[in-house]
Amino acid sequence: MSLRLRSVVEHVETPAAGAAPPQHTELVERLLARVPEDPDAPAPDLVALVYAVADPQGHKTTASHLNHRTGGAAHGFALTDQGVGGPFIALRVAGAYARTGRGTAPLVAVVESGGTAGASAASGVLLRLGGPDGPDGPGGPDGPGGRGGLALADTVAVPVDRLAEAWAELVPAKGRLLLVLGPGTDPGAAPAERTDVRTAPADSSCTAVWRLLAQEAESWRGRYATVALCAVDTATGTGHLAVLRDLDDESEPPAGSTEEEEARHG
Repeated sequence: MSLRLRSVVEHVETPAAGAAPPQHTELVERLLARVPEDPDAPAPDLVALVYAVADPQGHKTTASHLNHRTGGAAHGFALTDQGVGGPFIALRVAGAYARTGRGTAPLVAVVESGGTAGASAASGVLLRLGGPDGPDGPGGPDGPGGRGGLALADTVAVPVDRLAEAWAELVPAKGRLLLVLGPGTDPGAAPAERTDVRTAPADSSCTAVWRLLAQEAESWRGRYATVALCAVDTATGTGHLAVLRDLDDESEPPAGSTEEEEARHG
């Protein structure tokens, strides 16, 4: 089952010289203030907070705070110490949880304090997703929260030396592939055919590719059959991929995709 991207928002700020960076709870509050009004959106049933480095000055359980601020009825967890791979792992958990049938409205917040390794800006991204049923399902209105738009099809981790092969397998039979690469990821290995490449801002680390998604997801709709976000963990030599597909696109998913596997195994 694919999780539709209902909305994605970002917040970025560069702390003034000598000033403390915003706490994680502050980043969460600023993200929530940017979420578009959607009276038909269901309350989250799974809430995940992702951060690579612990809040340098916080003493709150921010995952619980986010849950409380968005209805308080969700299962919630925090994921840390996974570097740039954290958001991808959280989305993999959300997809697995949705496939159990127990939840189809996950909320994932990725926060990053300024001044940490690889991040000169304090930033956060909030992703709200939805399953195929209910107000955000096929019968809903057109738009990012209704029919069409981008949906999360798969998340995978591959060795860096196999990234070129993994990217090549994502080129759709029809339409174009967009590769969104994190800082330091080599664009030279991108497929030569029907592929465009975007590089995420260098002032962020674990939020980098997700910030570009927040900025441009709506403009990518209809232009790309497949969007792949990729970040490389240099410490482990691992490439993390999140694959989104345009639900308006009528081309067949490539062999081995999540949709094909689910159809095959029922």
